[in-house]
Amino acid sequence: MSAVLFSRRTRWQALTRQRPAPALRVALLASYTVDPLVPYLGLDLHERGLPATLTVGPFQQVVQQCLATDGFLADVRPDVLVVAQRLEEAGDPGAAGDAWAAELLAGAEAAVTAARRHGALLVYVLPAVPAARPSGPADAMRADGVAASATVVRQRLRDRLAGDPWVLLVDADEAVRAVGDERAYHPVLFRLAKVPYTEEVFARLGATAATLVALWFGAACRALVVDGDGLTGAAHLLPALRELRAAGVRVALRATGDGCWSDGDAVDLLSVLDGWVTDARPIDEQLAEIAAELGVVPAQVVLAGVGAAQLGPAGDGPAAEGPAFGGPARRVPLGADPGAWSDELRAAGLTDRLPEQRWSGGPARSADAPHAELSLDDFVAGLDVQVDYLPVVADDVAEVAEVVARAHDFALTSAPPAAALAERAADLLAIRVRDRLGDYGTSGLVALDRTADRWTVDVFSLSCPVLGKGVEAAVLREVTRRAGEAGAGEVVVAWTDTGRNGTARRFLSEVDGVLPADVRVRLHATRTDAGDEPPRTAAAPAEHTAGVRR
Repeated sequence: MSAVLFSRRTRWQALTRQRPAPALRVALLASYTVDPLVPYLGLDLHERGLPATLTVGPFQQVVQQCLATDGFLADVRPDVLVVAQRLEEAGDPGAAGDAWAAELLAGAEAAVTAARRHGALLVYVLPAVPAARPSGPADAMRADGVAASATVVRQRLRDRLAGDPWVLLVDADEAVRAVGDERAYHPVLFRLAKVPYTEEVFARLGATAATLVALWFGAACRALVVDGDGLTGAAHLLPALRELRAAGVRVALRATGDGCWSDGDAVDLLSVLDGWVTDARPIDEQLAEIAAELGVVPAQVVLAGVGAAQLGPAGDGPAAEGPAFGGPARRVPLGADPGAWSDELRAAGLTDRLPEQRWSGGPARSADAPHAELSLDDFVAGLDVQVDYLPVVADDVAEVAEVVARAHDFALTSAPPAAALAERAADLLAIRVRDRLGDYGTSGLVALDRTADRWTVDVFSLSCPVLGKGVEAAVLREVTRRAGEAGAGEVVVAWTDTGRNGTARRFLSEVDGVLPADVRVRLHATRTDAGDEPPRTAAAPAEHTAGVRR
């Protein structure tokens, strides 16, 4: 990780400890582990005057979480929903990418549905073109190759989402291409934690998403204030300043005194200035006056200059912040070479604007969006989920213990140590799951305490990728079937509140509906740390926060 990225992550950690009052609640769902995006998106939003709480949902559950009417999104109640899907997790591409398109369009439709339900702005991350090429250099010659198929899918997603005024699109492929394939991907971390990208890619995604969100909330640059302190060679700015004014950006100048006009070139600025303030007042008061005179709000003001005392190094936070100004201003540090100043202003995105769109009661749906009415039951039924139950031998204990240790969202209790599991290997069933998108391998574990009349499930853990696919209910139906065949009349699921197993608690609150009506074995859940009572409320999801809304 570069020193700049490390600095930004460190600043985010410091900011979360300060817990400033948030303006937005942001929920993130992805087909991969998206947690590394949080520091960059959170800090970029904060620097644009939009401090936010950021909460990450279970990975590879985009459709399930978006279509569920309770659970993660209901707990977060997001103002902004960020959804990121990758083609690599969508299984086989199919002819001309049709299978990829079906999977990702399903996710996009579910995301739109969820955003509508919660009144949230949707930020959808268009997938990058996969780097893997099974055909090697010949992929470019194949109409059904990876590049061709990915291009078709990306365009269909863009066609579906781009016209919706409540949807913003961030292109992951742009971030990957800017960083370069060799530095963009992190294969080791993906194998270990399902994190596909390096910090550089996440930083670019965060900056782009924060910029678009700020633009959507009205924080586009409407006024550029040139810092006259230390400015020598102002004529070099004139080409870019004229272009900005032609694009509708107002231009002003501030300085701590009249000395800024002593440079002969500075007088040339008069032809492009809409106003100026040159006095000894604090910079925040000067900017507040300029904003008021130009008819813009503080978030629409950008400060550009070379004064290190005023601006600081790039990325170190707002240039001015105080009660008189009422909020932060973006800044564009100008380098040591005056000849490059105009190019630096042009590259700063000061004329970035969202497309002109009008809300007309709902987005138009493209003809090739087959999942407009997709329900959660339809989605799960179409996955063709297969669940296998395998006895655990001594050599398997380490693997299943690791699965249990990682399964925080769906677990009955805190993870028992591997040694404890090894002592009762005969009571264990390993759960393997596969569906049409792939084989997830060993994805869970059940431990059974069996007597003649009653079977007790005291360990039941599932990993995130298989949740929301009906595996939870299938496992309990299988356990109950085996209990009935053995002559037991009751299956008890014993659970405790770990503070993190809200997903399991929600499922167990409706466990009575898992079995068909004609099954004679009784199935029920029992809380063992607070009496025999059903779970009633879900645990709040873990937050990455820079403030908590009360």
